[in-house]
Amino acid sequence: MPSPFKSIAISLSGGGYRATAFHLGALSYLNQVDYEGTPLLQNVKLISTISGGTFTGVSYVLTLAKGNDFKSCFDKLYHLLQEDQLVIEALQMVNTTSKWKAQDKNKDLINAFSEIYQAKFCDHEHFSLLLGANNLGHLDEFCFNATDLYNTLPFRFQKTGKIGNGKMNVTKAAAAEIRLGDIMAASSCFPGGFEPLAFPRDFMREQNSTLAQYWKDQQYPKDIALMDGGILDNQGIESVMLEYNAGGKTIDTYIVSDVSTRNAQPFQFPATKTLGLFGKMTYKDLRVLVAVIAVLGIVGMVVLWNSYQVLLILSALITTCSSLVLLAFFMIFRAFNRTIAQELGTEQETPAILKNLDILEKTPLSILWNLIAVRLFSLGDILENTFMSRIRKLQVSSLYESDIWKDIVISNNIYSLFTDYKTAEGVPPPSPQILATLQKAAKMPTALWFTSEEKAEGMLDKLIISGQINLCFQILQYLIKKKNTFSPEDLSALEVLYQTVLADYEHFVADEKWLLQDIKAPRIL
Repeated sequence: MPSPFKSIAISLSGGGYRATAFHLGALSYLNQVDYEGTPLLQNVKLISTISGGTFTGVSYVLTLAKGNDFKSCFDKLYHLLQEDQLVIEALQMVNTTSKWKAQDKNKDLINAFSEIYQAKFCDHEHFSLLLGANNLGHLDEFCFNATDLYNTLPFRFQKTGKIGNGKMNVTKAAAAEIRLGDIMAASSCFPGGFEPLAFPRDFMREQNSTLAQYWKDQQYPKDIALMDGGILDNQGIESVMLEYNAGGKTIDTYIVSDVSTRNAQPFQFPATKTLGLFGKMTYKDLRVLVAVIAVLGIVGMVVLWNSYQVLLILSALITTCSSLVLLAFFMIFRAFNRTIAQELGTEQETPAILKNLDILEKTPLSILWNLIAVRLFSLGDILENTFMSRIRKLQVSSLYESDIWKDIVISNNIYSLFTDYKTAEGVPPPSPQILATLQKAAKMPTALWFTSEEKAEGMLDKLIISGQINLCFQILQYLIKKKNTFSPEDLSALEVLYQTVLADYEHFVADEKWLLQDIKAPRIL
């Protein structure tokens, strides 16, 4: 096998803030460990990212493009994750679209987030900075992955390969105007939470820009929908394999950093709700009840017009509120009908499906709630646990069953240490404190925020520590298991590396926070 750790590829999986922080920890550990006098991070030649991993990947590649070091990247990203006001700021941005820098965008939530990403994470920089950088330090290639829903293919924002995919792609000159914040948004635009982004509309500098003209000249569809790269490949594995096969790059070690759970939780039916007397009512009953209340309010206003002031005001409030509820019912029903008609392409007539669905007006609300709840919960479970878990197993199996990849892969899984330490060779058991930290980190849901409870228990630090110690553990296991396959010329240097990593692991067992504290310490000038 080739000499390991001299030409490294790394994938950073999706998984919201859980992924962003975990991968930041993994990179920080690679920056800590020297191999033949050089930090392992400096031997990383290719980085492939998905969703939450793209936050970390874009931040680091941008740091390199500006000629800064890993410490600069860590400090900035740590501060942004700790600040954690993205959701609030994005919602405020939705309410003030006149302040958006990119006025031609669709005015929706994902584009509001992209405005925040562009300002906070990306320093208002564009793709041109990364594409035009003659020197990205140790890095030869990067690939930030999204999903093209039109062609059901990955859509890649990368340095040397096609920007897009084999069906639809753009030149570097056309892609130069794309904002880095929009790339982050496309890669992390997970279904259910966000709308798709429209390419090229949401990525153009202006209406008649180079990107817009190139796309038009290729006679592609006006816009295609881009969403989270994890829909097709949540580990970013395919991009690395393609680069190896087609790009002529030599990779001797491939680290797959992944925050997916080992075994997805089985689907749990949501609790059945009866909703009491209200639940026995139908939508039609509810609409009639609100209408009756509105009429009674109007009658009260007429009767009390010249008498009791307080009761008159109360009647007016009842009339106004019930009228607004009726109006809301009407607007929601109308919007629902219009959406269905547009989807079915029958805007000029009432679709048969809507006529048939009128029967639901007579269905008790408690049953309607259960119908909706089960569908929503099962859809989320199918996407995150069933579908994505199945794809992950196929992707990982393709690595470990391949003669090319099986001996060079290191899987840095978020569950690695606390599920495998009992059968691990040559390492002392982790402390109870470490196990508690790792289990907490692995159980954090996929989200772009930290809850108040997670903040109180230091979830950001736990995730970074988890990324550090899991990768330390996995490198140890790799060195132990593959020792007999290394060439005699490499054994001496790899033995030194083993002793270094073992010492780090023992340091983690004694004090899990030692490396995090070292990195967070102010730079000494």
